[in-house]
Amino acid sequence: MDIPGQLNVTPAEEEIEPLLELTPALVQKRRSQGRIIFDRFIRNRAALVGAAVLILMFLFCFLGPVITGHNQPDVIHPTDASQAPSLTYPFGTDDVGRDQFARAMAGGQVSLLVGLSSMLAAIVFGIGIGSLAGFYGGVVDNVLMRLTDVVLAVPLYLLLFVLSATFSDGSPRSVIFLLAARTIGARNFRIMFRHILPNAAGPIIVNATLLVGANIILESVLSYFGFGLHPPTSSWGNMIADGQALYELAPWLVFAPGLLIFVTVLSFNLVGDGLRDALDPYMTER
Repeated sequence: MDIPGQLNVTPAEEEIEPLLELTPALVQKRRSQGRIIFDRFIRNRAALVGAAVLILMFLFCFLGPVITGHNQPDVIHPTDASQAPSLTYPFGTDDVGRDQFARAMAGGQVSLLVGLSSMLAAIVFGIGIGSLAGFYGGVVDNVLMRLTDVVLAVPLYLLLFVLSATFSDGSPRSVIFLLAARTIGARNFRIMFRHILPNAAGPIIVNATLLVGANIILESVLSYFGFGLHPPTSSWGNMIADGQALYELAPWLVFAPGLLIFVTVLSFNLVGDGLRDALDPYMTER
């Protein structure tokens, strides 16, 4: 029976109204948690320094050639061979007169591309493997994890050298494939996807950040030993390999790319540590 002066409310509407009242509160809670995570990250000075350095490194590698005019990394200048660092050649030249500043920026593009792309590929494949193992469990879980154990049991660089000699053609794409295939063996993905995907987002982001730095080092090692990128494509790793023979006469050929690798990997690790602290659920609750 309808009561005058009151709206007719059906039972379905009565059930929905409390949910509608809770929705803004839930949205506000999610926003406040995001704000807490952001505030925690920006209070971490080391992480902020790492993020700032990474931004500068990306600008240096991808916009530097256009801004500075040093955009010919493979051009040979015989009359300027073995020049020490100067205003004309900030990183000097090698024994055939190639501009090391231009090569450092071009090599940085390749190293960063390889590090990021192999990380993304590993994350995608790792998510798939971890999801299957965690969701189905049983035989599927055991088979996938035993295959992962086999990959992890092989020494890292031995596995990479064999894969590189077998499948790599010296291009950035093949190197990305090799590093992604090795990184899939990370045990963290199996553990993370035993739980709901949103709860694993934090560890995934942190591991992804740390993997970039690790993959840059792996690419540098491969290129240093001749299993990675082949000339004329430059990367920080093969720049160090090329400069080693001239170390006594031109140490800058090794120091410049080595310093760039060190700073970039350290910055990725600092950002990863900052994200780990910011996304820590216990720290966030407190």
